[in-house]
Amino acid sequence: MRRRHVFYVSGFDPNGPSRYHRLYADGARQQSEWGPAAIEVGPRKRAPGDPETMTWKVAYHPPPTAVAPTAAATTEATEAVETVETDYAFPRWDAIIRAHWWPGHWMQTKDLLRTSWQYLVTGAFCRVRAQGWHQFTTLFNPFLLLVLMLPGAAALLAAGAAVARAWHTGASLAGPLAAGLVVGAAALVWAYWARRYWHTQWVLRSYAFVGRMVRQPVPEMEARLDTMAAALVARVRQNRDDEVLVVGHSLGSIMAASVLARALAIDPQLAQRGPALGLLTLGHCLPLMSNLPAARGFRDELAVLAQCQGLCWVDFSDPLDDYAFPGIDPFEAAGVDVPRADHPQMRSPGFTAMMAAGPHQLPKMNLHQIHQQYLWASPLPQAYDYFAMTAGPLTLAARFATDRVASRLLADGHG
Repeated sequence: MRRRHVFYVSGFDPNGPSRYHRLYADGARQQSEWGPAAIEVGPRKRAPGDPETMTWKVAYHPPPTAVAPTAAATTEATEAVETVETDYAFPRWDAIIRAHWWPGHWMQTKDLLRTSWQYLVTGAFCRVRAQGWHQFTTLFNPFLLLVLMLPGAAALLAAGAAVARAWHTGASLAGPLAAGLVVGAAALVWAYWARRYWHTQWVLRSYAFVGRMVRQPVPEMEARLDTMAAALVARVRQNRDDEVLVVGHSLGSIMAASVLARALAIDPQLAQRGPALGLLTLGHCLPLMSNLPAARGFRDELAVLAQCQGLCWVDFSDPLDDYAFPGIDPFEAAGVDVPRADHPQMRSPGFTAMMAAGPHQLPKMNLHQIHQQYLWASPLPQAYDYFAMTAGPLTLAARFATDRVASRLLADGHG
């Protein structure tokens, strides 16, 4: 293939296209150093006719020759040697994110209690627990943090009151003061560690936004998704590309699935128009929305994707990523019937292998950094190469058309 168009939908991140353009350019430069292909990333520009979408050009120059002693390398050897040109589109929704990025602790606490109650009374917490203990712990952590901090604050207040009483009565200060300080210090240490490792405020804001969208549609978000879907349909109908690829990372996986389903609602023959149609989700968290009983509209959109015969959907979610739902089929989690096997393909990028001792060992990271790793260069491109998938000479369907056994092993986290 020679031309590709990528629609990249970011996660719940208030940063705009400048950050993601820089991230892609830096990663492409590093991937070029690690791999045989040379990748050039052009400057970002505003998309014609859409002030809310930024684009940049990507040129992927494969090596002139390739030796392929293994099955995995054979796939790479079949790639054409012509330069592949990619239009990488970044449809913005960061303004909406910032509008719902509550800065004050009171608004965050209110969001936490409301959304936790929503997940609790609807049984969504139980469904998340059945799908993954780590995901349940991460999602429930902000509420648990609040529950543990309240007794800690109460203990510190009680210790202060005991000190005041002892000051006036002459009683011993050792017992109440020690108890209050121990409990309060434990709560503070837990809060500090949880915020550094789990990034609890980011988790809270993300899943609170999902809960808000399900409780009552966010008009500006609905309008933005419709605009993205219309742009996707228009691009496919131009028939200029060999592949049109929709990419959704983190919470953006929910938005990407919704955009593609809405595009298919506009044009049911979209997958047969000419360009190969692909959906690539990274660190997907679709059950975060589909587990809520009131999210009937989103489950209907998933049903549209399940029935689309010409769509290739590949998900990469790593077992080390507690923000995602690795190995959890989004259709199965939503109770949607799928007429064909391996749709979507559930794979793992193999972060465990990347973090093993070696010349390209990844540094120790917290959960938020692990969740961002999908967008970085990979020292083991045979397992995961984001830049080959979004800019290389193979369509998503061609790249993952074979080796189903390896696909299942990767989904199990064997790298």
